[in-house]
Amino acid sequence: METDLFVHFAEIAGVFVGFGALISLRSARPTDPHDVVYVQAVLGLGVWVVIAAIVPIAVSRYGVHDDALWLPCALVALAFWAIFVIAFSRTAASRTINRSPERLDRLFPLLGLPLHVVIAGSLVLIIFGVWPGIDEALYVTGLAAVVIFAGYTLLASGMSQTQAPAPDQDGL
Repeated sequence: METDLFVHFAEIAGVFVGFGALISLRSARPTDPHDVVYVQAVLGLGVWVVIAAIVPIAVSRYGVHDDALWLPCALVALAFWAIFVIAFSRTAASRTINRSPERLDRLFPLLGLPLHVVIAGSLVLIIFGVWPGIDEALYVTGLAAVVIFAGYTLLASGMSQTQAPAPDQDGL
């Protein structure tokens, strides 16, 4: 196992969590469902990556290595993923944005849904032992997909921001 790789995933996710926290603090309209949903998603995705990246490091310290390492890690990661997706989809802001007529909200699933499939699919393949020789690669694929998802969500958050016109300095 490449411990450094997983530490770097956790570091990258930490950056997303930091950006998400800064955005939430600086938001001009924190009650706007778009701001709430996208910031919560970036924070949740970042925390998920930190957890999923640290689990293999922690489990391997108990002498669990190679193929035996990836099954418990995939179970934990998939359980946290399912909890995150279910809890997130049940929020009022998330339900509001899912019915939004805004173009960005309608287009978000075009990349979001395939990323969900890659994330959950890679973990399920590990759990069922479909390709035991590449369990680590499948796990890294799931982590990378979540990092991409967090970046995509942060991008969507920025693109959904609307700026109110600045007041004229001369009062005109």
